[in-house]
Amino acid sequence: MAIPDYGAAPLAKSFMLTRGLSLFAMVCIVGLTANFVSEIVSTNVDPPREIVGTLAITCLAALYCLISIPFFYARANLGLFIMAGFDAALLLAFVIVSVVLGRPLSFLNCMLVANGNAAANAQSASAFAQSLTSNLNKSGSTLGLEDWAGSTRVNCFETKAIWGFCIALCILFSCSSILLPTLWLKAKRAGVPATKSAV
Repeated sequence: MAIPDYGAAPLAKSFMLTRGLSLFAMVCIVGLTANFVSEIVSTNVDPPREIVGTLAITCLAALYCLISIPFFYARANLGLFIMAGFDAALLLAFVIVSVVLGRPLSFLNCMLVANGNAAANAQSASAFAQSLTSNLNKSGSTLGLEDWAGSTRVNCFETKAIWGFCIALCILFSCSSILLPTLWLKAKRAGVPATKSAV
């Protein structure tokens, strides 16, 4: 299927590339955060709010991105301008997520965290969670992200990867929120409906 060019074929192809990379990063974030939440919930403790918030925002953003691709292919000239607004809002959301995740994680050195095999990591995380809940006698949602991320090396690398993908999404959504109004303007100046370019 040919990509509609909106009067600027390279920009349209760049938009589709950024959208594809965004979806890839969001699938990675959903997989990592779901695994992290699963490990935490298996210890009968609530997951950190930062991780749950990241998962919720990423799922909503992935749904929007999947819906926006058919609108782009449908040559929705005015829709480009509207999608630019949504992309800017998602850019703001992922900047906030990156800052919230980055505050505790920026000080964490994963190479200094104890390393072990999968069974040792799971046992260490479980023992850590049980120790924290028994000593503090509070809900897991009051335990910080840095407590969970620093419990094992695997958890540390998972949370750092989530943070890195969120930063990548900030870059990708900033690109798409610049490309979409430019495509709208090019299509408007051309004065013709968007045509399809050969891929």
